[in-house]
Amino acid sequence: MTYKEFLDLHAKCVTAMRVYFAVAEKSVVLLAQCTVEPLSPTKRLSLISQEVAEKEAHGTYLDSKRLLHEAALQGYGSLNCP
Repeated sequence: MTYKEFLDLHAKCVTAMRVYFAVAEKSVVLLAQCTVEPLSPTKRLSLISQEVAEKEAHGTYLDSKRLLHEAALQGYGSLNCP
């Protein structure tokens, strides 16, 4: 892995983190709209869809972070780096 590839991997990790945070914030906004009464079917579907999106974004971030972490531990010049 070259230094440029390492920097690209870092940039992808930062982007994945920001996407995850944005999706998680949207989840929190939806949860803040909850009331004493049960959610309507439409709002339930929105919340469930948002939870799925958040889990996917979190998984993408964790995968990206894992690759960056491995590269950082091994050194970006290592042939064993992803």
